[in-house]
Amino acid sequence: MTSSEQAVVTETEQDSVMDAIAPRKINYSAEITESGPCRKRIKVTIPQEEISLQLEDSIGDMKKEAQVPGFRPGRVPRVLLQRRFKKEMADRVKTNLMLATLEQVEKDHKLNLISQPQLDFEAVSLPDTGSMSFEMEVEVRPDFEAPAFKELKIKRPTRDLTSEDVDKQYRSFLERYADLVPKEDTGAEMGDLVIADLVFTRGGEQVNVAKDIQFRVQPELRFQDGSVPSCGETLLGVKPGEKRTTKALVGTASADPSLRGQEIDVTFEVNDLKFLRLPEVNEDFLGAIGFDTEEELKDALKEVLQGRLESSQRQAVRNDLMNQLIEAVPFDLPRDLVNRQTRDTMRKRVMDLRESGLSENQIRAREAELRANAFEATIRGLKEYFILDKIATSLDIKVEPEDLNLEIARMAEREDESPRRIRARLERENSMDFLAIQVLENKTIDYILENVTIEDVAMVDETEIETLEESASPGGLVDAAEEAKAEAAAEAASESESENAS
Repeated sequence: MTSSEQAVVTETEQDSVMDAIAPRKINYSAEITESGPCRKRIKVTIPQEEISLQLEDSIGDMKKEAQVPGFRPGRVPRVLLQRRFKKEMADRVKTNLMLATLEQVEKDHKLNLISQPQLDFEAVSLPDTGSMSFEMEVEVRPDFEAPAFKELKIKRPTRDLTSEDVDKQYRSFLERYADLVPKEDTGAEMGDLVIADLVFTRGGEQVNVAKDIQFRVQPELRFQDGSVPSCGETLLGVKPGEKRTTKALVGTASADPSLRGQEIDVTFEVNDLKFLRLPEVNEDFLGAIGFDTEEELKDALKEVLQGRLESSQRQAVRNDLMNQLIEAVPFDLPRDLVNRQTRDTMRKRVMDLRESGLSENQIRAREAELRANAFEATIRGLKEYFILDKIATSLDIKVEPEDLNLEIARMAEREDESPRRIRARLERENSMDFLAIQVLENKTIDYILENVTIEDVAMVDETEIETLEESASPGGLVDAAEEAKAEAAAEAASESESENAS
């Protein structure tokens, strides 16, 4: 139901000291109505008396600045100023009033804006007599109470490392030094390299073709705007010259709106097949990679595995916690806000993945999944941000300079770089704000987890995933910023038509 509130704020008397410090409050009236999720429409009316006061201020400023032949600065007659600089003064008065009123409305009504409103100064005129009115739409933070969390039960997946895990990691490590050898007699197995044409079709009609694509046979194949969940199962035993067809799922970030969320066919036309021949592990090989014995290498790999296991555990705990918090405080977000935030959300998510200690292959796979479903990923990211920020505010949890310094030091240790270089890179990439948000979220989550019940459950192993740069749609991924502009323009046109019709 649309709600409306009327507010009239009048100028109040202040003592002389406060007058010298604080700007004069604007006399205005504002009608504020809900216009959608996290959106409010504000109609502001500024009376003639306020306009006259602002005009006097503008004339005074203009008198000091105006350069008029025949007159010294500050000595230009008032009548001449008003006649000669009428448009400039009107524009200055209008702009100053609109900006000052916007700031005051935000403060008086505690609007808690999440983006700067786009004020159309040209569409507003300053009347010669009477009041001035203008309207604007603003985006505000979702309004909800900080969710209670102390009664939550969070699942923590656990498992012990086995010798099979170490052997698998050992083989994966050796594959870095393997040779690619043509496979002629037998069909494809997991881990083999396939070179194939990928033909995407829907209803028998070709959607896109990706030629001579090289990829490892893994249980799942991901591309930029979707995935092939049954890739490994489909390609087992395939030989060069053969074709295999299965289903591909297209994500919501596809440039083609008609494909988003759809299941389409993908045919693998296999051109070549190779396997990885592992190197001989001898004294020379071990010495070249910095180890004395094979057992020492396996011990080092086991440490890496343990770190990844703990990282996966932390991520699973966080996901379960956020699932429950998001369910506890449901709220909607405007689509254009989500579209505009997609790029920033992706950057922050990649920072989260790197901070969690995942390998580059794991990060690429997760990033591909996020990009393929960028809209949903951004909605979740924004909801997590708003909820954790609300909890942090209620608990007075803040990010201190030493918190950022400590996180930068951790990043430097992980990446074997100096903290100074890491900080310079973050500043160059405009990522310090993302780092601050990440630190605030982590501090808040740590506090929450200290005050909830943790229940250990069996960990489910992750599926091995191969990631490609290609996409099912010829257009690749949607440009979220351009789509947001188009949606905003369509919405404005629709509102204009409605107003004209009424």
